[in-house]
Amino acid sequence: MKKLLLLLIVPFLSFSQVFTIDNDYIEIYNLSTVGNFSENTYVNTLEDITISYEIVTDSMPLEWDFQNCFPDCNPFNTYSIDAFSIPADSSVYLNGHFYPNNIAGEGLLVMELNANHGIYLDTVIWRGIAMPELNMQEHLKESKEIKFITNLSGQKIKKIDLEKVVIVTYKDNQSKMFYILR
Repeated sequence: MKKLLLLLIVPFLSFSQVFTIDNDYIEIYNLSTVGNFSENTYVNTLEDITISYEIVTDSMPLEWDFQNCFPDCNPFNTYSIDAFSIPADSSVYLNGHFYPNNIAGEGLLVMELNANHGIYLDTVIWRGIAMPELNMQEHLKESKEIKFITNLSGQKIKKIDLEKVVIVTYKDNQSKMFYILR
């Protein structure tokens, strides 16, 4: 019985994680007219590691560019970096940028982090939405086809003043997301 227990515990210990990620799913909203929009997280090491990354999914409008900063900012559209070392008990900045180049749309980047030569893997996902610039107050006055308006949490709202992004559902059940200009 003791041998069986030991056989079950040893594989578990040998595959425990050597790093954590503060936030592995990040959504970013902004206007398509901004130069770039970004959000960061941190990679936290539990022991000395060698780490690299590869963008395994890139789904965005062709006109868009992206950039990652890990540990330093890499050139636009860099799909992988060579392994580098991070000491134990470190917190390293990991940032994703979208450059929409005045094109409204949605982008998705999935980064696979590979530590200690493929023994430890984890992913970070950035979802960026660039919306066209629109005066929402004017749109609401002109449109008589609105069924309801919700916030990003799906709650119906009556006043858009406190929201940054709203989703307008029209009577034909089509929906459109808007970034509120202040």
